[in-house]
Amino acid sequence: MAGLVPNGPTSLLQDRQTVTLEMSPEDVEAVQALIANSQLQGIHYFEVSAKQSEMPEGSESATDGQFSVVVQQRVDETAFGVRLNATAALPIGQASASVAGEYELLNGYSPSRRAVQLFANEVAVMTVFPYLREAVASVTGRVFGQPLHLPIVERGQIALEVEE
Repeated sequence: MAGLVPNGPTSLLQDRQTVTLEMSPEDVEAVQALIANSQLQGIHYFEVSAKQSEMPEGSESATDGQFSVVVQQRVDETAFGVRLNATAALPIGQASASVAGEYELLNGYSPSRRAVQLFANEVAVMTVFPYLREAVASVTGRVFGQPLHLPIVERGQIALEVEE
């Protein structure tokens, strides 16, 4: 079974352009320090759902529709998390998934907000995205009869805005 790939407009950054931030040596050092002083505690699923709709004869393709992935973050004194939320509205039905990577801060390390945003963009998004892809494919395969495969993403396509 080949599965479905979304054909319609894809918004991975809520209609923003791909983030192409070249990191300064200081930014690279901040991300490396956060990598050295954090640990992935787990991957958590907050939502995985799909609902099939009735497709009348001669209607548009099952994969024409809207698709988006949005990234969110949270941070406190001892931990931080990066969540990816995917939504698909297709003639065949609707699907959504929300998956987060939860990280523990080690050694009393307190990163800057910018460091966490850069880490999210450079490390966490690519850590969480395969879980999001699997969640969408699994639930849509069961509900639609064919899995919806999320497209390949390039660095910066799914990203937080980084504060200066």
